Amino acid sequence: MNFQDFLAAAEQNLFIIAEAGVNHNGKVETALQLVDAAVNAGCNAVKFQTWITEKVYSRDKSIKPDYQSRTTDAAESEFDTIKNLELSYEEFGRIKRYCDQRGILFFSTPDEIDSANFLAHLGASLMKTASQDVTNTPFLKHIARLGMPVIFSTGACTMAELAEGVETILAETQDLVILHCVSSYPAPVEQMNLSLIENLRQIFGCPVGLSDHTTGMEAACAAVALGARVFEKHLTLDKTMSGPDHQASLDPEEMLRYCRTLRSVRAGLGDGVKRIMPSEENTRKAFRRFLVAARDMPVGTVLGPLDIHLKKVVDGIAPRYLDLVIGSRLAEAIAADATITWAMLKRA
Repeated sequence: MNFQDFLAAAEQNLFIIAEAGVNHNGKVETALQLVDAAVNAGCNAVKFQTWITEKVYSRDKSIKPDYQSRTTDAAESEFDTIKNLELSYEEFGRIKRYCDQRGILFFSTPDEIDSANFLAHLGASLMKTASQDVTNTPFLKHIARLGMPVIFSTGACTMAELAEGVETILAETQDLVILHCVSSYPAPVEQMNLSLIENLRQIFGCPVGLSDHTTGMEAACAAVALGARVFEKHLTLDKTMSGPDHQASLDPEEMLRYCRTLRSVRAGLGDGVKRIMPSEENTRKAFRRFLVAARDMPVGTVLGPLDIHLKKVVDGIAPRYLDLVIGSRLAEAIAADATITWAMLKRA
């Protein structure tokens, strides 16, 4: 993927990622349905998560975050929960081929080096790191050396940790997008700290987007206005399904509205150059005031302030020239309510 073309397209019309994540519940057929939902919603890409459980989680020492305890079997270990959600490399190959057929960009977040190498070999166009790897600098360095743009998610970390992660990636590649993220599922809007988006852009000089775990669209709309151009939002087929992320996801109809709403907001921002818009041309003609005779006046009348009204007519002498017109003598007779023109005047 040409990174500059990617950025140009995102700047123009946003780049919206349907985060299918683990919402396939370990079933490849469900994953393919999520691809269809992402296509139908108008997303630019659909993203999954790729890992080998034994290389990431401990059987007895890994713990569930609170949101997973609420949304999965609390008696089931974190290892077993994650193992049940794992898809094989062969199944990811099938998903990638299906994405190619449907015309949507496929990529995934690897959780360890073998899966990162697999995704690169599979032909993924992007590489995304999870917030859990912000401080995993050896892994970040490996990802950055794979020769594709990196999307770096930044939830649940300090600014110092974020900066170290960014600098690790930038030492290997400049093709980096930083995603502001609050790693809570769902994330409270009042804790989104969206003002950080502009700060990150200024500090690191990188494009910045939003990994959006809120339940609505308000935060994302504000993020568009603050300069975010890349968005990631969880997608599910049904929010009532069992699994860790469904409740903090959008269903297909909501994702369609999400894409349309964000792109409408982006279109509404424009380019910041003040000009008369095509839709205003007719209104402008009806709005503008020009100098009009306040009464019938014969040739030779010296115009005073009471002889002139400022009325909404389609053309004539603009109000800013009123002081020049006052004191002028009429070169011809004029009827009340007639538009005054320069040809009618001569200096007294």
